[in-house]
Amino acid sequence: MRWAVVVPFLVMGCGPEDTNGDGIADGILKPDSVSAVAPATPKGTVSGQVLDTRMQPLTDATVTLLIGSDTSGTAYSKKTDGSGNFMFTGVPAGSGVLVTASKDGYATLRANTSVPSSAGNIPINNGNASLGAMMLADTSGSVSFTLYTPSGHPATNARAYLEATPAGMLAFNGTEASTTSSVIATPVVANDMGIVTFSGVPSPGELARIGGAGFGGYRLFVDPVDYNGDGIIDAAGTVAEFSASDLIGRGYSQLVRLESPTNTDAGGAFNLVATNLASLQTADKRPSRNLLREGESIFLGFNQPVLRESMLAILTDESGRDQIDVSVKANDTGDVYSITPAAGRIIEGQEYNLILRATSAYSGLVRTWKGIFVRGDARSPRALTITSVTFKDINAAGNGTNVLDAGECVVITFSQVVSTNPGAVIPLEATLSGGPETLNIKTVLPAAYPATGNACFPGEVTKFPIDSTYSATTRFYFQYGTAGAAGYPPINPRSVTANLRMEFTKFQLLDLGSYYETAWGVPLPATTVLEKQLLAPQP
Repeated sequence: MRWAVVVPFLVMGCGPEDTNGDGIADGILKPDSVSAVAPATPKGTVSGQVLDTRMQPLTDATVTLLIGSDTSGTAYSKKTDGSGNFMFTGVPAGSGVLVTASKDGYATLRANTSVPSSAGNIPINNGNASLGAMMLADTSGSVSFTLYTPSGHPATNARAYLEATPAGMLAFNGTEASTTSSVIATPVVANDMGIVTFSGVPSPGELARIGGAGFGGYRLFVDPVDYNGDGIIDAAGTVAEFSASDLIGRGYSQLVRLESPTNTDAGGAFNLVATNLASLQTADKRPSRNLLREGESIFLGFNQPVLRESMLAILTDESGRDQIDVSVKANDTGDVYSITPAAGRIIEGQEYNLILRATSAYSGLVRTWKGIFVRGDARSPRALTITSVTFKDINAAGNGTNVLDAGECVVITFSQVVSTNPGAVIPLEATLSGGPETLNIKTVLPAAYPATGNACFPGEVTKFPIDSTYSATTRFYFQYGTAGAAGYPPINPRSVTANLRMEFTKFQLLDLGSYYETAWGVPLPATTVLEKQLLAPQP
């Protein structure tokens, strides 16, 4: 019997295979022709050499490689050989990689690069991303700075921070790459000499070799400091940069002066920079710009802290003779104060003088400020009235006391301060009725305190040195003729009713700039007429 053998052939596909990726079809040992097969996933390499700043190889340095945007944290890791070399193979072509080189006692360098997209393709190309020399700075060094305050005191207890950068670099690399490397020192606190010493950082020599002249260096950060522990900041914080090559030239010694802190852009010398009273900062002493509501405190903001307990605040009435109690309160840093008048001592519409004296906690500079304010709410203007009309009894004609004689001065007090344009002295008009006739008095003038050189107020002075440069006042006056002049009969308010009538018609019909205005800034119209009975002086 003869058997027939049938051998089946199963064709799974067409075309040659290259399972080992050598570019030659499998099963062909000595081919007459070669079938080039491009790899499905081209591969490449990443290589380099880890050195110190003296170009000496670093053996057993750890080099890790992270491929692309691998969020799993998977990374390749190798140790450098005796020559500091490393190589990663089988890295996907075209991928971005992060290479990190580190070794105990040295800075860490991170480099971003890409493997060429031609890796593993035919014609054969090794697709190597060559990082060249990865230089790491030795971190066994130290650096010191001496910190001192604007007043020359060592900045004891100042807290400081240091960054050394760059602490690594690439050299001789054959591929485009970006790097980052810095060493953040452990924060330190200045000793009693103001010295801060950072250890575990590259020395200036190390950074100079990496960065070159004027490039490698240190960033120093210092917090604001209260060196004497009194709660007031004595020196501002600072951010400063120092070139490593400059420190070498200075023998590694560096004095750092901390600046005087200032809480505004104004800076400069000690000054009052914020307040709700315009009169303390500017020449604007108009009552309407200096209204202080009932219960409102005076706010003071300085560009430097005030030396503790050095703030002196004196509050007086318009005359500058009677002092009013105030409470003074400072914030914790000493640059903001509030001044509150004693309850019940401030009368609506009346002018008050404020005198301030303060000493800078930084420079010791002593400054004084003078200003005024009027108690009143801008939302509720008050009408002007006459509070009193009396006279200064000097017995000019010998008619006895409490008798208004020719040559004596009549004093009119308004219910609130009245003012006109600064520097403008404009007479008002008054009519005094009493006795056998009515007299027209056309020269009623303001008499702000102190009325220096005024014949009706001879030798008048204030107890406190108030600011008298502005003429807003509640006090006006006129002289009742001249002593011995005819036509000015004596008036005895105890036996004769004499009334003063003031009219605002003659001087302000056309010139709007000459109008008097109240403490609320309300102009007194030409139709204003005010009357009050003349009374004898109070004992």
